[in-house]
Amino acid sequence: MRHIDIGHLARCVRRDPVNYLFASSEAWATTTLGEIADIRNGATPSTHISANWDGSIPWCTPTDITNAPGKYLTETARSITDNGLAGCGASLLPAGALLLCSRATIGEIKIALSPICTNQGFKSLVCTKQVHNEFLYYLILTLKPRLVQKAIGSTFLEIGKHALASMEVRLPLLKEQRAIAEALSDVDGLLESLELLIAKKRAIKQATMQQLLTGKTRLPGFSDEWKTKRIRDFTDCIAGGTPSTFISEYWGGAIRWMSSGELNDKIIFDVEGRITDLGLRESNTKIIPPKCTLIGLAGQGKTRGTVAFSKIELCINQSIAAIYPNESFFPEYLYHNLDARYDELRGMSTGDGGRGGLNLQIIRAIDLPFPTIDEQCAIATVLSDMDAEIAALEQRRDKTRALKQGMMQQLLTGKIRLIESVQTTTRQASAASTGKGHNWQINEAVVISVLAERFGNEEYPLSRMRYTKLLYLLHRHVEGHAEGYLKKAAGPYNPRTRYGGPEKIALKNHYMRRHGNGSYRGFIAGENIEKAKGYFSRWYGDNCLKWLDQFRYERSGDLELLTTVDLAAEELREAGKGISVESVREAIRGDPEWQAKLKRSIFSDANISRAIDKCRTLFDPGHERPKP
Repeated sequence: MRHIDIGHLARCVRRDPVNYLFASSEAWATTTLGEIADIRNGATPSTHISANWDGSIPWCTPTDITNAPGKYLTETARSITDNGLAGCGASLLPAGALLLCSRATIGEIKIALSPICTNQGFKSLVCTKQVHNEFLYYLILTLKPRLVQKAIGSTFLEIGKHALASMEVRLPLLKEQRAIAEALSDVDGLLESLELLIAKKRAIKQATMQQLLTGKTRLPGFSDEWKTKRIRDFTDCIAGGTPSTFISEYWGGAIRWMSSGELNDKIIFDVEGRITDLGLRESNTKIIPPKCTLIGLAGQGKTRGTVAFSKIELCINQSIAAIYPNESFFPEYLYHNLDARYDELRGMSTGDGGRGGLNLQIIRAIDLPFPTIDEQCAIATVLSDMDAEIAALEQRRDKTRALKQGMMQQLLTGKIRLIESVQTTTRQASAASTGKGHNWQINEAVVISVLAERFGNEEYPLSRMRYTKLLYLLHRHVEGHAEGYLKKAAGPYNPRTRYGGPEKIALKNHYMRRHGNGSYRGFIAGENIEKAKGYFSRWYGDNCLKWLDQFRYERSGDLELLTTVDLAAEELREAGKGISVESVREAIRGDPEWQAKLKRSIFSDANISRAIDKCRTLFDPGHERPKP
């Protein structure tokens, strides 16, 4: 993952454009898409001939494009055979081709990571030497309104090959195209890391809720027995209403009025609707106080059963129930408890299969684990702090998305020009990164393949557990941190390595292959391993694998101990806490996935102490790291 400071670059652009940007004398050229790319149609083999299907050639549909995250397409739902390709007239597109949807989802686009063909819903672009494919990818994202405007058709809209080929675009020289693509890729990398971190924090919160809201884990200082109460035993709830939308005098006043769709905001600080005093009097809605827990009542969509918490005085519509606060319970505790029970609430709905909706009678009868009010407050505070952390990350993600849109509008039109000093800064800021011109999935595919070649053989193939730990250690060594790793039973684990593309890319490109030898199952080098080793050498240098060789004969349990202790220590550092055997044990004990580790002899105090010392030796800033 790159680590360019995108915010710094944006601030430099705004504050000091003379030193960072300039209007180059190298003018951009006006050309057409047809002049810079070979535009190819797709096709569908006959579905009545089984010999056409389930071959080795990925076959892409618009659904594959819309379901894939990021800018690369790593897999397709279906594949065809050589017979199917020859019989339907589709083109076999090379890796790097731009897969552009020309129907229905016009303008959706991905970059192919391997040779591929598409159905007839595409006009794919194979770039000439005049244009960098990632630059053109970002440029086409900005052209979507023009693509839709050029689409024609009575049954469904479609942009034709001629209309696409004749579309004018402006291009800088290749050097500047690459610089622009790299800058935008850096922002994509930052967005990807933020999404990973948000997912991690949400998973941690979910696990914490399951422990704290059921009493399985008690916060320090609390031991009183919990009771069970129904909501009607300690408070009441009401539903709202909607003033007639045909009477304008009911609307546009000063009274806040909330629709059920706004429940998805979760914590309600304001709403869009406003009604008048007359609208309030002439409808069933009522003004409810702050600190009400709100529940979606009706509908078959996701809103039914959604729980929110209001920080303000407002009115609600008839599809929302409001549970009133009072002094007998802590309102935020009630919110968090019900918010964790979304599926349960939907299952309580009346009607056929629970599709009819919730009602006040159902809500009043809900059972609630009821600790003392002080413990309710303590639990709610922990969960609210986690919500605030997630919200801050989501805000940062949204700001980064907005920054990317602004950069695209400026950089892809030539309004702002990058100069060598910025490109050099970008390269320097990426000094400990995976290199340029590839994304996280490709990077990890190469690394795990090289690990399989270095540490696996036909007698003892490299297991997923061992490569996960070696991969974690490599990232810590080279980059100083390992992104996206979750606390799982076997230690730090990044599910996206297995399920997010890297393993599939490595296997599909024959960088590595699966191999089994009796009870030993895992991965060994594939026929194209030399290609992966070439990438690895350019991105990381040759010293990284030599550094990892020190772990060649480490037992799996020792690798689990080392990486677990290191991840716990990293989290302690982020929290500003000291690192000791006891603090590491407390960090392990505090996570439901890791608690059982402390019962194993490998996680004795002596072994944890030894692992702490080894982590300091391996990863302290004073120790030399290889240059990528």
